Amino acid sequence: MVAVQARRGPSDHLAAPKSELRRPRPRDDGPIGRPRSPPALVAYDAVPGSVVDYIGVVGVSYRTASLEELAAAMLPADFHPDSLRDLARLSGFSELVYLGTCNRVEFYFRGESRIHTKELLFHLRHSLADLTGGACQLPEGDKLYVEFGRAAVRHLFRVISALDSMMVGEAQINGQAKEAHQRAHDSGLLGGILDQTFHEAFHVAKRVRSETELARRPVSLVTLVERTIHDHLALSLSPVLILGAGEMARETLRLVRSCDPSRPAMIANRTPSHAEEAAHDDPAARPLDLAAIAAEPPAAGLVVAATSSAEPVLRSATVAAIRDALPPAEPLLVIDLALPPNVDPAVRRLKGVVLHTIEQMRAEAERNRQLRSAEIGRCEALLEHQLEVLRRRIIDRELSPVARGLQTSFRELAARTVKRSLERDLSHLEPADRAAVERLAGELSERMVQVPLRGLRRAAWNHSSAVIRNFILGLEDEGDSGGGGADPR
Repeated sequence: MVAVQARRGPSDHLAAPKSELRRPRPRDDGPIGRPRSPPALVAYDAVPGSVVDYIGVVGVSYRTASLEELAAAMLPADFHPDSLRDLARLSGFSELVYLGTCNRVEFYFRGESRIHTKELLFHLRHSLADLTGGACQLPEGDKLYVEFGRAAVRHLFRVISALDSMMVGEAQINGQAKEAHQRAHDSGLLGGILDQTFHEAFHVAKRVRSETELARRPVSLVTLVERTIHDHLALSLSPVLILGAGEMARETLRLVRSCDPSRPAMIANRTPSHAEEAAHDDPAARPLDLAAIAAEPPAAGLVVAATSSAEPVLRSATVAAIRDALPPAEPLLVIDLALPPNVDPAVRRLKGVVLHTIEQMRAEAERNRQLRSAEIGRCEALLEHQLEVLRRRIIDRELSPVARGLQTSFRELAARTVKRSLERDLSHLEPADRAAVERLAGELSERMVQVPLRGLRRAAWNHSSAVIRNFILGLEDEGDSGGGGADPR
């Protein structure tokens, strides 16, 4: 990632060639702001002439800015889709996707021609200020990053694959990016190369999730507890017992409900009113007096201890009684989320009981974090491969009209040549032979057109897709000049 202040390229020091300078036409932007023309886009650090050069990103994230600066950069919640279209128009973007989350604010765009980074930011800042009444303020200096071309596409791939997330491998960013993509599509701001690039990003993110271990191993304690609870509830039909009524105990109940909304739950606390309060809004939960647990252990397949007690509140004998109340084949899972521990360590020796402590789960989360780090290399390799796939598809996309044009030209040339020959040198042929000659000429023209197409594809791959556009311009110039070549005889 290259910061705005740190970005330097040849175009920052040398004037653009006159052929690349376009005089902007005056435009009246009406009540939105002062009249101004949208900028064109230049791509630094990219292969000159590729349409991918005109894809870019302007953004700020948790890596570069504070929470306050991130909040200031976000579009207002009531920002209308029409205003997003106005933002694209004023900024000179033919395609635009806005991605705003608690950890990043990014504008992915595609333009049609070239501009310096400073001019791009000038137009974007002023457009945002006009359209939001000054509510949206991008940070200054190196807190804002700008990327173009392949670097911008690679950044998009890393973001959607959760390689650039605060919690590497998390799944939320993929859904947020899909929502942002859909909003842009619904606003009519997609349909070209940027749209195709987002679809490639979603594809590579799916490969990262399915072909690596990046998203399979929880690295946060909450996620690890949730997965442990989810896996156990899938095997057990018995009620859940939660010891404690504080925030951690309430969070445990929320995790249980995310897995099973109707699973019977018991919340036990030393202060009965606190247990009643924690269970109040849950029709499937009931309060218990913690002191009564030892006297009358309830049947439960999952016990989660999260009290603030300095001494164990769940003794081995009580856990054994809870286990004996279960069907013989059903294991009892005990999760101790308290420090110091709420559960007697002797519980580990009980048959049919599995104990997870917070120290164990933290150690497992750290091991998972290390395993995820080891997968980063594989993930980056998948991203680089998908970048090449995208490049190849874009070349084929640009080559498509050329292929159609060449096929038509070769077909027409073959037809004219055969017709002339059949009228002159081959006029003696029978109808069946004439048809065979016409068919042979058509087949030859279809095969011969592949020769220049393969050459164009290879040249575009080794150099840039500008080769294709220059070829098209050459054909148009030849057609405009009337130079159809010598009359074939």
